[in-house]
Amino acid sequence: MQILRSARQLGDFLLVGVHDDQSIREKRGYPPIMHLHERTLGVLACRYVDEVIIGAPLEVSRDMITTFNISLVVHGTVVEGGSASEVDPYALPKSMGIFQVVTSPKTITSVSVATRIIDNHEAYKKRNLKKKASEDKYYTQKKFVYGD
Repeated sequence: MQILRSARQLGDFLLVGVHDDQSIREKRGYPPIMHLHERTLGVLACRYVDEVIIGAPLEVSRDMITTFNISLVVHGTVVEGGSASEVDPYALPKSMGIFQVVTSPKTITSVSVATRIIDNHEAYKKRNLKKKASEDKYYTQKKFVYGD
């Protein structure tokens, strides 16, 4: 969430748009790792975020800028999915002079996270089997404590 800290430093109120699952699926060609509400809760948990637009449209519109009194639109340098021929979702804020790119401090993407999960699948399985064995042992040896 370092990118959100960088964005917050550019103003006194940080409003973050979280796109809906279908929009992400259509843009990237694959579904997001977490559902809309999980992503929203994750963003809201960040102390730099003041408000979230749940299901924000992919394209920043004049109505959105006016409705939410947006004075600056910020985007990171790490971008996933999409093609070079598609419409620029930031065309309007760019034309209004209220668009700024912030260098993303990390290059983590949903694809890199999924790849790490797949690469570590065997380690996760071993860890979980060990935990299960420990829990099973606890439950088979558990004794009840009777109170006064």
